[in-house]
Amino acid sequence: MTDESAKELALRLLEDELSARHLCESTKTGIRLALRDFFRWASRRGTPDVRSFGKKELTSYFTFLAAQKSKRSGESLAASTINDRFHAVGILYSCLYRAGAIAENPFHGLNLAIPLPKAWKRRPLTREEITIFLESLDTGTAVGLRDRALFELIYSSGLRVSEAAGVKVGDLDFEQRLMVVRGKFDRDRMVPVSEVARDFLVRYLGGKVESREAWVFEGLRGDTKGGHLRGGTISERFRELLEKFGMDVPEISTHSIRHSTATHLLENGASVRHVQELLGHKSIESTVRYTHVMTDGLAKVYRRHHPREHELFEELGEEYEARLTRLAGGQGAR
Repeated sequence: MTDESAKELALRLLEDELSARHLCESTKTGIRLALRDFFRWASRRGTPDVRSFGKKELTSYFTFLAAQKSKRSGESLAASTINDRFHAVGILYSCLYRAGAIAENPFHGLNLAIPLPKAWKRRPLTREEITIFLESLDTGTAVGLRDRALFELIYSSGLRVSEAAGVKVGDLDFEQRLMVVRGKFDRDRMVPVSEVARDFLVRYLGGKVESREAWVFEGLRGDTKGGHLRGGTISERFRELLEKFGMDVPEISTHSIRHSTATHLLENGASVRHVQELLGHKSIESTVRYTHVMTDGLAKVYRRHHPREHELFEELGEEYEARLTRLAGGQGAR
């Protein structure tokens, strides 16, 4: 088997695996790109047939990944990015091993990963914050208008970043203000679009509004040129804008916008079931997690206004504690 045919076999096995796992398209794309880079690295080493690699070669590749810099920022890759790219290579070797293309899987017992920093507790943006962010976008420029249409749509319909990236013009019904969302696990759903988001989309798309197969948010350079923006690109842009507007804090991410949609709907009286449908959660437990901010606020109001939590309870509490003290001293035996 030639080096090229070995690569074709590996990629065919990988595609079968990706189909069987029912991953979302953005995740599949990330795995394919990670393996493309892996094969390039192997070719530059002069060993394009990756079936011959063992733990030593894979450790070298992990070291190579850890030393890479982001093409956009020039900074070191995030630990999660390095781990995800290396994990993609592990999926490839798992496919080769199960198909009998290699005698043993070199990833077995190879525990390489960069420790991730302690995760920040993500939070939604307040209504004031989301308003300030959206109103600060300069719609007088082409990029600013795209950003406004993009982030208004995410906030309007509670979209995942990958879902917003993959929207086509034909997925939108501008008259009815509805949109088909191609969600995770191949679970499509129909969601409403706010009037504000619709208006900015129409303004941003211009004549392209009639091109049903066109991507709404197209990539302009690199691998995304001619295709749609990637979720990672949107997240990077969001972080740039937060920094620009003086709003950059670790606990806010692009997912915070989706979190905001859910929280603000629940605060205004929407049912958990309806929010579950909007967000495309498979289980209602996933939606219930978004209620904690609202619950925290309710607890504060409760403690401030309920008689048992307010002045009367404090007075009763002092009397009760004094009585307990007397009892503890034996005075209550009489």
